Amino acid sequence: DCWVEFTSLVKNYSMQQFIKEIFQALGCFDFAAANKFVNRSPKPNFNVVPIITILIRCEQSYTSLEYLKSKLFRKEDYLNTLYTEATNLVKNLSKLPSSASVNNGDQLDVEFLVDLCNTLQDFIKTRQSQIKIYRSILTHFSNINAEEIVGEIERVRNKTEEHRLSDKLGPLGVGVENELTILKYLFMARKAIVTFNFKDSAVFLYTAKSKLSSWKEVCSQQVYPEKSSNRNEESTSAFLAFQSFFSSNSDKQLKNFKRGNISPNNMQWLGKFLSNLTARMTLYFMNVLLEKETVLGGDLKSLWKKIDVDHHDAIRNFRRRFGTSSSIALIYEVSNDVPFYPLGYVCDGVQYEKPTGLKSFPCIYCYPKEQAPESHMPNIISIMQDKDPKKITPFFRTAPIHFFDKKVGSAYYFVRIDDFVSLVVIFSEKHSVADSSTSESIMALANSLSGVDILTSLQKFGD
Repeated sequence: DCWVEFTSLVKNYSMQQFIKEIFQALGCFDFAAANKFVNRSPKPNFNVVPIITILIRCEQSYTSLEYLKSKLFRKEDYLNTLYTEATNLVKNLSKLPSSASVNNGDQLDVEFLVDLCNTLQDFIKTRQSQIKIYRSILTHFSNINAEEIVGEIERVRNKTEEHRLSDKLGPLGVGVENELTILKYLFMARKAIVTFNFKDSAVFLYTAKSKLSSWKEVCSQQVYPEKSSNRNEESTSAFLAFQSFFSSNSDKQLKNFKRGNISPNNMQWLGKFLSNLTARMTLYFMNVLLEKETVLGGDLKSLWKKIDVDHHDAIRNFRRRFGTSSSIALIYEVSNDVPFYPLGYVCDGVQYEKPTGLKSFPCIYCYPKEQAPESHMPNIISIMQDKDPKKITPFFRTAPIHFFDKKVGSAYYFVRIDDFVSLVVIFSEKHSVADSSTSESIMALANSLSGVDILTSLQKFGD
């Protein structure tokens, strides 16, 4: 009897270990290893295997973002259909008597089986919620409500913590929580940047970067049988993200990670979104950041060297190409709803006084710095109010607004970046008529700053 009991424990452990290793492989996006596990499963007829087989297909599709493809070229909502199929199999498994859990007469621990079924159902519901979130991002990215999307992400993330998915699913569950957390902080950072809030922008971007680094580290540290040979074993410690707030270390780690362990599209897109926001924040708050960089012994070049997308260098190249008679500025339009502070922050206890008159249209960036557009502000404000009353951003605009003032002999190219910031390029000669090459270059910068490029990359991943 003792030998029978011991043999049963070994067999139960074998199946539990099999499921643990499946979750490890799926959490590391190692679908080849996961399929090998299924093929060599200790119980070929075990009822969990069909569920795992479907989940592997689901995870491949989910992490590739291919479910965002146009419905014209695929079966209607096929991924949710697959997840629903897996849910039904899990429910059927949970209803089976313990003696039927394994078809060859061996029984799996009933408590483990019940917990597994509940966990899988919680996981599938979470994935279906994430699908909904990504589809909402794709549809409403241009004018997405930050509070609503962050609230929805947080609701789903809280559920994952409540269900303890990171404890029960290992790296797969950790990935779910990290992905949701990163998304949450990226959209919080996006709002903070748009509203010119330096402190919140910095904190939220740092948190997102740290979470992305720790997620990659968890993946790199996993050890399991059948691990694909190209899996990167190098640690991508989250500590490195702390070394430099705006350092691209974690982005370089992502590239190293991708070289050995090709990261899936959802992780790649989060990295692109993070890089985009970091570059945007660096341009918006360049004066503040440069002051801090100088204290540390750096300069403008070293500041932008840490950023993947160098907007300042792109602006300098634009000016070299289209003439030194031009100047490029970012103008912030102060509103009644959102306080504005010239540095993006203010010390506690300082009473806020809303800027008025021309001061309610501060220039937050200008190149060359000595050519600030003070004398051009009446024209710029007029363009804002008369020619762009609906505040149309690059998501809905293909060319900048062009205006030529014969009296002063200056030409203006204007495009709104977001609710508050507008990009203005001023020429003191020529350009009485809009130049197509100039307009295209201005829109390229505007598309990058506003996030059009990020939406486009999400669409391309889907395609």
